[in-house]
Amino acid sequence: MVDKIEREFQRRRSNRQNVLLKSSVDVGSYNFEATAYDLSLRGAKIKLNLPLERGADFYIKLKDLSQIPSKVSWAKNGFMGLEFTYPPEKVRKIFGTLGDRLE
Repeated sequence: MVDKIEREFQRRRSNRQNVLLKSSVDVGSYNFEATAYDLSLRGAKIKLNLPLERGADFYIKLKDLSQIPSKVSWAKNGFMGLEFTYPPEKVRKIFGTLGDRLE
């Protein structure tokens, strides 16, 4: 329970920005198109027509940026929240100027 509360605190502590970014998700050797609707240095909200379970590991690529290893934190009605497994500092570097706006 404490771990869940700590994750919620970390998530809320990050600045979030509404976005509409074409994305792709790699699960094993498969690639699926997705759309990101909300973004922070710790994770994102995406629309993905694939029923991934909570805790599933995958890679996401936003726009033409490098892939970021991620984990499903929640899924509902075709949307899912994901948590980046890289630390926020590394994600900010990947995002470049977009990352600067999320600090």
